[in-house]
Amino acid sequence: MRVMRYLALTMVLLCAALVAVACGGDEEAETAPTSTPTPAPAATPTPTPADAMMEPTEPTATPTPLPPGVTPPPPTPTPTSPPPPTATPIPGWDPAEHFNRKTIEINVGFSPGGGYDTFARLMAASLQNNIPGNPRFVVRNLTGGGGERIFRPTLVDGDPDGYAVAVVHPRFFKRELVGIDVPDFDPNTVKIIGTASAVRTTSAQYAFRDFATTWEEALAHGRDLRVGATERGDSGGIATAFMEMVGGPINNVYGYPGTSDIAAAFDRGEIDISNRGSPDTARSLFPEWIEQRQIVPLFYWGADPAHDREFTNYIVNELGAEIPPHLFDILDLTDEQKTLFSVTETINEGMSRVFIMHPDTPDHIYQFWVDAFRQNAHDDDFLELARIANREVGYLGPEDIVGVIADGTEALKDPVLREGFIELAGGVD
Repeated sequence: MRVMRYLALTMVLLCAALVAVACGGDEEAETAPTSTPTPAPAATPTPTPADAMMEPTEPTATPTPLPPGVTPPPPTPTPTSPPPPTATPIPGWDPAEHFNRKTIEINVGFSPGGGYDTFARLMAASLQNNIPGNPRFVVRNLTGGGGERIFRPTLVDGDPDGYAVAVVHPRFFKRELVGIDVPDFDPNTVKIIGTASAVRTTSAQYAFRDFATTWEEALAHGRDLRVGATERGDSGGIATAFMEMVGGPINNVYGYPGTSDIAAAFDRGEIDISNRGSPDTARSLFPEWIEQRQIVPLFYWGADPAHDREFTNYIVNELGAEIPPHLFDILDLTDEQKTLFSVTETINEGMSRVFIMHPDTPDHIYQFWVDAFRQNAHDDDFLELARIANREVGYLGPEDIVGVIADGTEALKDPVLREGFIELAGGVD
């Protein structure tokens, strides 16, 4: 029955993505909250693995060193490494009884089909392996406010019983980091469960071939390039937000509910360039972009493509394009500006899609969730589902995330760096 389970999850993700794309035309509209039950896992045979990838062409780009004073992020944890031992059970507390046939909500602040929604559904589809009592998982899409609507139902209005968690965007940690108050959210008291998507990869900004095939051709249009984003501080839009901040030819258009809506706007020609041409988004939402080789990368940031085989294979073999220049190579930047971008990027990578829960959750329930989440992030079923959904996995626990916050706090003691960071975090209109 495992094949049935994988097919069921794939259909749920595909249907959610199609609904989101169909409704993505109005950038000002807020999607109504939806509650989508996630199919329960069941034991079944392993599906046939996908065809092997073609050998990538050796990239021509050279690694871009970090600016002076910037510490490179820690290597991504290997998702197949065995998880640490679980905590000692609390005498008198039976997790199977506590979670017996309960409904567990996973609140997502973005529309269906994007990375936050997909990771929530992947977790929900496999968590029953590690949370006993046969609970029912429901993913709720609460769009609006750039992901802020998850906080009140998860951290304020709900009971601290472990029956509700949420996936938070790093922009809210970043804002609190520089003293900008986020209503109903306090990183010093919220219970951090962990993340399964702390992965350092190569990102790129894409254009349709009939618009431009290089950055120089894009500039030849003689106007600011329109880019779609959810809200100021969008981690996916860090590169173009940074470019606009330093005076580059970029016009960021905010207000889209999520990734699927931005991808649909890109497909319609409503925006000029987008990072939603990435392999995971394109494969799941607009596979014709790849099949017909409609898009090309204009520039990249993040990991060196020489160390990201998937990105290189995607660009060279699937899109039939060349590895583009690094962001730092197409702009005239100071060392301070490069440092600002690198620090912001490092914090984004370490705090991507962090799962949180009510600050008053009893310690034994919270610790059980931390252990279950960690085990699930290394679970073979979860890893296989993530592979099918074209999502890379990298686990970080609460202590790791707190360490990222501490490092960021130390770096932001520099007043110039702090001022720029506040703007990139969405704290300046």
